[in-house]
Amino acid sequence: MIAPVVLLVAAFTLYPYIYALWSSIRVVSPLLPPAFAGLKNYKAVLTSIYFLRAVRNTLIFTAAAVPITVVLGLLTASLLNRRFFGDVALKALVLLPWAIPIAISGVIWRGFFNSGWGALNALLYMAGIIPKYIGWLTTPSLAKLVVITVQVWTQFPFATVLILAAMQAINEELYEAAAIDGAGLLQRFFYVTLPGIRAMVAIVVIFETLMGLTAFDLTYALTGGGPGTATIFISYFTWAESFKMLNFGNGAALAVILAVVSLVMILAILQFIPKGALIGGEEG
Repeated sequence: MIAPVVLLVAAFTLYPYIYALWSSIRVVSPLLPPAFAGLKNYKAVLTSIYFLRAVRNTLIFTAAAVPITVVLGLLTASLLNRRFFGDVALKALVLLPWAIPIAISGVIWRGFFNSGWGALNALLYMAGIIPKYIGWLTTPSLAKLVVITVQVWTQFPFATVLILAAMQAINEELYEAAAIDGAGLLQRFFYVTLPGIRAMVAIVVIFETLMGLTAFDLTYALTGGGPGTATIFISYFTWAESFKMLNFGNGAALAVILAVVSLVMILAILQFIPKGALIGGEEG
């Protein structure tokens, strides 16, 4: 009975993986005749200086964006978990960045941070905060900061929704019992809320890590990988190798490497998650 579903999943998941793995050990390019390459594609990309820069940029980007996204999502969810005037409108406003496609968000923020006519420079200059316009997208360090900022802006609403759903599933009697025992606001948060949402927080961390490691459309729309190689991530480098250099064999090798790196990162994250957090069990 499940055979049709299994075949459908295999067609859209297993087949692309197998094809990418097969392509990664072959010369696949419209400029060259097809041939068996063995591990030459892997050697070519692993020894490339651009690959090393892409890995470094990706790890820095992920290590910075994920904690900020999770903490901001946690704080926002804590705020929205309380009833107050205008809370429904605020929830809709918080969800707005998540509703906008990431590529479109990149275009919007590119205009905002534009070095020549961007709204941010205009506001800061008119307020007398800066003496001249700042090259937000043309200065490597600032471009990295901009990409991280926009990534957090696009991702924290989803983290907020997931964490908020976990918070609202906590039994209110636990808070009442903690209050009767004299627990303050912070104590209730650390001893009631956090244990109740730790599984969801773990899921959010894993999801956001994957989003960081595979980020492409944001940097493509926002910076185009520049200035120079400042915001070239592994996914962008994979795309450039495949569709700019027309070397699909190297691109497939990069895709396989990215999949392996993502798996290793997820397994590493799982090691730091308390035992039983993902299934709601008690720590062993």
